Amino acid sequence: MPDPTGTSLDQLAARLVVHGSRFARYASRGPGERRSVVAVRVLANLQHEGPLRIGELTARERISQPAMTSAVNRLEEDGLVLRRADLDDARACVVELTDAGRAELEDFRGRAAERARPALERLSAEDLAVLDRAADLLEQLSDPRSTGTTTA
Repeated sequence: MPDPTGTSLDQLAARLVVHGSRFARYASRGPGERRSVVAVRVLANLQHEGPLRIGELTARERISQPAMTSAVNRLEEDGLVLRRADLDDARACVVELTDAGRAELEDFRGRAAERARPALERLSAEDLAVLDRAADLLEQLSDPRSTGTTTA
Protein backbone atom coordinates (compact mmCIF):
# COMPACT_ATOMS: atom_id res chain seq x y z
CA MET A 1 0.00 0.00 0.00
CA PRO A 2 1.65 3.28 -1.05
CA ASP A 3 1.79 6.22 1.29
CA PRO A 4 1.25 9.83 0.12
CA THR A 5 4.92 10.10 -0.92
CA GLY A 6 4.62 7.15 -3.31
CA THR A 7 6.87 4.94 -1.18
CA SER A 8 5.47 1.58 -0.12
CA LEU A 9 5.37 0.81 3.58
CA ASP A 10 7.85 -2.02 2.99
CA GLN A 11 10.27 0.37 1.28
CA LEU A 12 9.87 2.93 4.05
CA ALA A 13 10.41 0.28 6.73
CA ALA A 14 13.55 -0.98 4.99
CA ARG A 15 14.96 2.55 4.64
CA LEU A 16 14.32 3.30 8.31
CA VAL A 17 16.04 0.09 9.40
CA VAL A 18 19.04 0.52 7.10
CA HIS A 19 19.67 4.20 7.70
CA GLY A 20 18.72 4.13 11.38
CA SER A 21 21.17 1.29 11.95
CA ARG A 22 23.86 3.04 9.92
CA PHE A 23 23.41 6.27 11.90
CA ALA A 24 23.50 4.38 15.21
CA ARG A 25 26.74 2.64 14.17
CA TYR A 26 28.26 5.95 13.05
CA ALA A 27 27.44 7.61 16.37
CA SER A 28 28.43 4.68 18.58
CA ARG A 29 31.82 3.86 17.08
CA GLY A 30 34.47 6.06 18.50
CA PRO A 31 38.09 5.82 19.45
CA GLY A 32 38.60 4.31 22.87
CA GLU A 33 35.18 2.68 23.24
CA ARG A 34 35.74 -0.16 25.68
CA ARG A 35 32.50 -2.05 25.32
CA SER A 36 31.39 -4.27 22.48
CA VAL A 37 28.11 -3.58 20.71
CA VAL A 38 26.68 -6.68 22.40
CA ALA A 39 27.71 -5.43 25.85
CA VAL A 40 26.08 -2.05 25.28
CA ARG A 41 22.93 -3.70 23.95
CA VAL A 42 22.79 -5.99 27.02
CA LEU A 43 22.94 -2.94 29.27
CA ALA A 44 20.26 -1.20 27.19
CA ASN A 45 17.99 -4.27 27.24
CA LEU A 46 18.30 -4.51 31.02
CA GLN A 47 17.58 -0.81 31.44
CA HIS A 48 14.50 -0.98 29.23
CA GLU A 49 13.11 -4.39 30.24
CA GLY A 50 14.41 -4.90 33.77
CA PRO A 51 16.06 -8.13 34.94
CA LEU A 52 16.26 -10.84 32.27
CA ARG A 53 17.52 -14.40 32.04
CA ILE A 54 20.56 -15.15 29.92
CA GLY A 55 18.31 -17.06 27.51
CA GLU A 56 16.09 -14.01 27.04
CA LEU A 57 19.12 -11.83 26.35
CA THR A 58 20.43 -14.44 23.92
CA ALA A 59 17.13 -14.46 22.01
CA ARG A 60 16.97 -10.65 21.87
CA GLU A 61 20.50 -10.34 20.50
CA ARG A 62 20.41 -13.48 18.37
CA ILE A 63 23.81 -14.71 19.52
CA SER A 64 24.83 -18.04 21.02
CA GLN A 65 24.26 -18.79 24.69
CA PRO A 66 28.03 -19.20 25.31
CA ALA A 67 28.73 -15.80 23.69
CA MET A 68 26.06 -14.13 25.82
CA THR A 69 27.29 -15.85 28.98
CA SER A 70 30.78 -14.59 28.21
CA ALA A 71 29.51 -11.03 27.66
CA VAL A 72 27.50 -11.10 30.89
CA ASN A 73 30.48 -12.52 32.79
CA ARG A 74 32.63 -9.57 31.66
CA LEU A 75 29.92 -7.08 32.58
CA GLU A 76 29.51 -8.74 35.97
CA GLU A 77 33.29 -8.67 36.60
CA ASP A 78 33.21 -4.94 35.90
CA GLY A 79 30.31 -4.43 38.32
CA LEU A 80 27.86 -3.32 35.61
CA VAL A 81 25.40 -6.19 36.08
CA LEU A 82 24.69 -8.71 38.79
CA ARG A 83 23.05 -12.09 38.81
CA ARG A 84 20.42 -13.11 41.30
CA ALA A 85 18.08 -16.04 41.70
CA ASP A 86 15.01 -15.98 39.50
CA LEU A 87 12.02 -15.69 41.82
CA ASP A 88 9.90 -17.70 39.34
CA ASP A 89 12.40 -20.56 38.98
CA ALA A 90 14.98 -21.26 41.68
CA ARG A 91 17.11 -23.23 39.19
CA ALA A 92 17.65 -20.14 37.03
CA CYS A 93 19.12 -16.71 37.54
CA VAL A 94 18.36 -13.31 36.13
CA VAL A 95 20.78 -10.59 35.14
CA GLU A 96 20.13 -7.15 36.56
CA LEU A 97 21.60 -3.74 35.76
CA THR A 98 23.57 -2.07 38.56
CA ASP A 99 23.86 1.66 39.19
CA ALA A 100 27.37 1.49 37.69
CA GLY A 101 25.90 -0.21 34.60
CA ARG A 102 23.27 2.51 34.30
CA ALA A 103 25.98 5.18 34.54
CA GLU A 104 28.15 3.38 31.95
CA LEU A 105 25.22 3.23 29.53
CA GLU A 106 24.43 6.92 30.00
CA ASP A 107 28.10 7.82 29.49
CA PHE A 108 28.18 5.76 26.29
CA ARG A 109 25.03 7.46 25.01
CA GLY A 110 26.50 10.86 25.84
CA ARG A 111 29.66 10.08 23.85
CA ALA A 112 27.55 8.82 20.93
CA ALA A 113 25.48 12.02 21.02
CA GLU A 114 28.68 14.09 20.95
CA ARG A 115 29.83 12.22 17.83
CA ALA A 116 26.43 12.78 16.15
CA ARG A 117 26.20 16.46 17.08
CA PRO A 118 28.37 17.85 14.23
CA ALA A 119 26.14 16.17 11.64
CA LEU A 120 23.04 17.59 13.30
CA GLU A 121 24.54 21.07 13.54
CA ARG A 122 24.67 21.23 9.74
CA LEU A 123 20.90 20.84 9.45
CA SER A 124 18.28 23.58 9.26
CA ALA A 125 15.87 24.28 12.11
CA GLU A 126 13.10 22.77 9.97
CA ASP A 127 15.06 19.55 9.42
CA LEU A 128 15.88 19.35 13.13
CA ALA A 129 12.17 19.65 13.93
CA VAL A 130 11.44 16.79 11.51
CA LEU A 131 14.10 14.63 13.17
CA ASP A 132 12.74 15.50 16.61
CA ARG A 133 9.31 14.28 15.53
CA ALA A 134 10.88 11.21 13.88
CA ALA A 135 12.66 10.37 17.15
CA ASP A 136 9.30 10.51 18.94
CA LEU A 137 7.77 8.22 16.33
CA LEU A 138 10.68 5.75 16.45
CA GLU A 139 10.35 5.59 20.23
CA GLN A 140 6.65 4.85 19.85
CA LEU A 141 7.25 2.25 17.12
CA SER A 142 9.93 0.47 19.14
CA ASP A 143 7.66 0.06 22.17
CA PRO A 144 6.42 -3.56 22.09
CA ARG A 145 3.14 -2.49 23.69
CA SER A 146 2.35 -0.36 20.62
CA THR A 147 3.62 -2.77 17.95
CA GLY A 148 2.67 -6.10 19.41
CA THR A 149 6.25 -7.37 19.01
CA THR A 150 9.27 -7.79 21.23
CA THR A 151 12.23 -5.42 21.14
CA ALA A 152 15.59 -6.45 19.81
